[in-house]
Amino acid sequence: MNHFAIVTAFGQDRPGIVAALAEGLFQLGCNIEDTSSVQLRGEFTMMLLVRLPKGMAADQLADRLPPHISSLDLTVLCREVPAQAATRTAASDTPTYMLSVYGADHPGIVAKVARAVSDHHGNITVMNTRVIGSAVKPVYVMVLEIKLMDGASPEPLKQALDRLKPDLGVDLTFRKIESANL
Repeated sequence: MNHFAIVTAFGQDRPGIVAALAEGLFQLGCNIEDTSSVQLRGEFTMMLLVRLPKGMAADQLADRLPPHISSLDLTVLCREVPAQAATRTAASDTPTYMLSVYGADHPGIVAKVARAVSDHHGNITVMNTRVIGSAVKPVYVMVLEIKLMDGASPEPLKQALDRLKPDLGVDLTFRKIESANL
């Protein structure tokens, strides 16, 4: 039976982080299955779903990986993932929606938008945010991919988001992502 782990690595951004992590995992017999990484200003974060080699547990990976990446001064966390959670599944028929938010930066935007999504049976599957503009006039940008669970209708969520616009002072765009049949 396959064993899987989530590996999270973060530290100051510099060239070679991805190469060192990938080489270290390869040398330890791991197979990288899924990844997500981002540079947030001067910091780099990467999450990897890896298939562990036979006989290795996630805590052993956490002990064996650091020598391969020690020169990078990364913080690395490993957690076992149940096989059923890591199993690849066919594409879901659950529709995916995109929500984009733009407006003057201030505390509470993410909290209030995320609460509205959750309260309307939405699952945020991808979230990206950035502060753009000048230091004098910062603009907050947030883009979410959302799956509505249990056959929930998008209309109540759209109405709730529309009610947030004046309270948050932002522009919100909510639309279904059309899937391509490949």
